[in-house]
Amino acid sequence: MVSFKSYFLQVSILGVLLFNTTSNASSKIINDICAKTRFPSICLEILESTPGAATADVKGLGKITLDLARSSASKTLGRINSLIPKTTDPKLKEIYKTCSEHYDNAIGSFNNAETDLNKGNYFSMNSQASAAMTEAGDCDDETAKLAVDPSLKKGNLDLDHICSIILAISTKLHFDKYPPIQ
Repeated sequence: MVSFKSYFLQVSILGVLLFNTTSNASSKIINDICAKTRFPSICLEILESTPGAATADVKGLGKITLDLARSSASKTLGRINSLIPKTTDPKLKEIYKTCSEHYDNAIGSFNNAETDLNKGNYFSMNSQASAAMTEAGDCDDETAKLAVDPSLKKGNLDLDHICSIILAISTKLHFDKYPPIQ
């Protein structure tokens, strides 16, 4: 008869092996995704510090990253909207209003991208992420020659990095579903 200690030891060893295998597979997924972004080291920094990313599959990573993007865009939008009434320069006020519209559009794109992710329409997910990235870029272009609040510049850059990750994820999901004909 197998003793309880022997059984417990076997189950513990199996658990550690399974965890290491899952952890290594997830780490490989993150490394593969980040290698396809414009800034791999920033991608790794973002994903390794995001709860749940280390254990997610590619589709799960897509959901996590879309949530992260939406949260980042919402935070920047809130900051922009708080600057509008405090700004006395009419030109700067107008630029903040324009950036507010850009970020509102970006959040809408992330919502659409999540719907696309859930439907398995990864090409459209990619297009939505690209549209959101363009919105943040347009805001950045609007503010390029003015002394704007530094948090806006940081928000634009952060969203650009996160969108780059989403583009890599959606591309991988698309080509996993529809491999290129050889």
